[in-house]
Amino acid sequence: MSQDGTYGYEPALSEDDVRAGKATKALVMMRYVGLRDGNYILLLVDEDNPNISNRITCSAPCNFAKSQTMAGDSILKTETVRVVPNSLIGAMVEDAMAGQLTPYGQHTATMNQAPQSATTAPSTQSNLPAAQPIANQPASDAMASPLQQTSFDCAKAKSIPEFLICHDADLAAADRDLATTYQQAKDAVTDKNAFAERTRKQWNFREKNCRDKDCLTSWYAYQKRILTKIAQTGDVTAQDN
Repeated sequence: MSQDGTYGYEPALSEDDVRAGKATKALVMMRYVGLRDGNYILLLVDEDNPNISNRITCSAPCNFAKSQTMAGDSILKTETVRVVPNSLIGAMVEDAMAGQLTPYGQHTATMNQAPQSATTAPSTQSNLPAAQPIANQPASDAMASPLQQTSFDCAKAKSIPEFLICHDADLAAADRDLATTYQQAKDAVTDKNAFAERTRKQWNFREKNCRDKDCLTSWYAYQKRILTKIAQTGDVTAQDN
């Protein structure tokens, strides 16, 4: 299963699973962020709890990876893990290094070959040693957008919305523009606490709900309209009429 940079991987069945009569396991959903500064970045997500994710980062040959458990923009746990061949994480990393994955949020043509699961036989391309990345990687490197200038530090981006903004020129431009309007609104209001609370709620909504460019584009447009009214009136409760 794959769609616009989100991939489903099927974990291998254990002996206990087989004895229990299980034929399949629930897919583990992964979003491929892309290759940045020599690091392959994957996000394992729980679609029932989108605010919790596990960020996997490694550089070739990816024998080891850094695993970070995150709640929103907060890092709950960081550890270094071994990337075991034919494991779930190993299959994801192999597909990323082989150029078979499309970075999340980039609406490109669907790859003909879906990523292999941990239970399927590796393709000829994936049989190459992990220490030898495929020459002229055709997908990930070519499609990975350069890091954009935003109002926040993209080197510290931890959430899916932040990754998308940092790698999309249109979203990054909207972010820079909104930062100016935000400062004007902040300067105009008298109730600073109410403004800070409004800002927190709107940011939390974006982090929890926006998982693609369309959502983020709408969010920025809405915030631009409301903050412009707040800047003009000083009224934190201004609405979009």
